[in-house]
Amino acid sequence: MSSVRIILSSLVLSLAVPFGGTAAMGAEPSASSGTEATAPHVWLNGPFGTVLGADPAAPAGAAPAGAPLDTWIRGAPLLLGTELASGDALDVSVVSTPLDGHGRPEQLSVGDTEFSGPDTTGLNVITATVRTDPYGTSEHAWLVVVPDRESDPGLLFDIPGPRVRLLSDAGSVDGEQGHGCYVYMCREVGYRPPETALDALPMGAGETPSIEIDDGSAMVGWKGTLEPLHDTLIEPILAEETFADAPRVTTKLTGREPTVAGEWLLERLVEYDRDGGWQWFLYRLIAE
Repeated sequence: MSSVRIILSSLVLSLAVPFGGTAAMGAEPSASSGTEATAPHVWLNGPFGTVLGADPAAPAGAAPAGAPLDTWIRGAPLLLGTELASGDALDVSVVSTPLDGHGRPEQLSVGDTEFSGPDTTGLNVITATVRTDPYGTSEHAWLVVVPDRESDPGLLFDIPGPRVRLLSDAGSVDGEQGHGCYVYMCREVGYRPPETALDALPMGAGETPSIEIDDGSAMVGWKGTLEPLHDTLIEPILAEETFADAPRVTTKLTGREPTVAGEWLLERLVEYDRDGGWQWFLYRLIAE
């Protein structure tokens, strides 16, 4: 049986600049500095994770593949974060504009970095106008989709983590989920299932498998162990890879190839992009 441990989070952001987007540029120079200043990085945190803002002319650029960010509920709790040093002045105004022609723009915040997201369902563009010293004024935008789901913060704990598939030349299989944390919830699993209960993925001995996330979101790294189920003379194969500078939807598990024919067990941790969390997965391979 699985037990679920809910993490009550206040949407605290790391001050390190996250990955997965491009900050909007074009800040006005500070009157006091006399030189042109670069706009600070500004990112938005919510049910979709943490995402850097994009140019308001192309708000879809804030997310991989231009996919809108899912707020999960109407009026979702959102938080703006910046890389500003302590003491820098911050004045912010946040507006949401529906894209389907229905509804009026919503003023989400004036001065506050914590606020409720748009209530209008469908596609919306959230635009934050940020004025700082010494950077001047800059605009940052995010394309979001608001589902027709009531504004109940308790529903945020129902956000499912994505499935991660293992692929070979012969096909694919979903991993058995183990311990993990995704957005607002952590999940703890008891004993792992017997190997015979896992769907087997056939592949060639020496073939390099791949993994991909089923919902099109990205990962920033993985690590884990590949070991034979019945041959105790073969040492487990340990490997890991990080690519936080270029998050991927799919990647080859180089260094995790079954070296001989037989049954193998692959245990792997995936770290999600956008500070979304991490998850362990278990797979059974049959190398031929």
